[in-house]
Amino acid sequence: MSNVYHHKPLTPFRRALARFSLSEPAKYTKLALGLWIGFAIPSLLGFPEAAVSLAGSAMLTLALGSSISAARSYFHKRVLSNVVAMPLGTLLIWATAPHLWLGALLLPFVIFAIVGLRPSVFQMTSVTVPMTLVLYTGEHVSLLEQRLIGVVLGMLLGFIIQQVVFPPDHGFWANTLVNDGNDEATGTLAQLAAGELERAQIKPATGRLRVLSTNLKQAHTLLKTDIEQAWVSPHLKRNRVRGPLFACYQETFDSLVNFLETMDTFHDQFAALDAPWREAFLARLARLVAAHRQLAETADLRVERPPLPAPPLQMEELSHLIQDLPVTNVFTSVYLGHLSGYGILLCRLSELHTA
Repeated sequence: MSNVYHHKPLTPFRRALARFSLSEPAKYTKLALGLWIGFAIPSLLGFPEAAVSLAGSAMLTLALGSSISAARSYFHKRVLSNVVAMPLGTLLIWATAPHLWLGALLLPFVIFAIVGLRPSVFQMTSVTVPMTLVLYTGEHVSLLEQRLIGVVLGMLLGFIIQQVVFPPDHGFWANTLVNDGNDEATGTLAQLAAGELERAQIKPATGRLRVLSTNLKQAHTLLKTDIEQAWVSPHLKRNRVRGPLFACYQETFDSLVNFLETMDTFHDQFAALDAPWREAFLARLARLVAAHRQLAETADLRVERPPLPAPPLQMEELSHLIQDLPVTNVFTSVYLGHLSGYGILLCRLSELHTA
């Protein structure tokens, strides 16, 4: 596969739509559509008694499925649980009629047996609700049919709404986090390399970068699971090829969090190092930050840029930078290790960004 992570920036409208798709109002909009469409379809078709069940199932899919993959997973589990649990529960009621108390006594054992048979497929909540509803429907087959039709069609409606109407654009979220993380990382490290970073600033900067890294990992995970769908939305196709890039940036941010934590914990020991060694270390850090800024500009999809003609940093150059710094004690070894790790990740990003 080509390592070209480049496409035209989104139009202002599509950028606003992508941002809206990740917001709380988008969730409320989809829930309202699930209620209105789910209630209207059976009512207009002459089956008003199925309207509540259908609308409720559609809203459950949207409320509990925060992404396309989560909605699909919940759709499969709840539909399968209802299709299996309700007929079995109805058979149990028929077999014990007219002694409803006997059916109620045996019902939990049937529930536990189904869940224990395939715990990965049947969730306790998804199986318990329809089977206990059997006690209400009793031997009325028409109520059972309404329930099954409402659940299956309602869950399908909710899944379609989640996939077609404002699907959460986790790729846009990941790209935004990459931009923010690069700004935070290069800004903090540039101050450090210039000797302008106060110790009191290190911990807040580390916390901000840690949050960005954690969120980027979550966005990347959601993007990967959504891409596994049989039918992929356009926004997923647009960011499919950037998966390795998101993973590498997240690893880079994590590495820098550890670096800054070390700088905060052993700040006095770093300040006590031999002045020429410390100056040489900061000069090499400034070189890595300059390469990082080049990569950050290329990663930013808000502005159209050509791919990098050559890697901003290569392993040969990094080896020379590291080898020129002697290891004189345990602290120089620790700081040199952080510098090496940062440089190796920048070399990997350079490969990913270079056409």
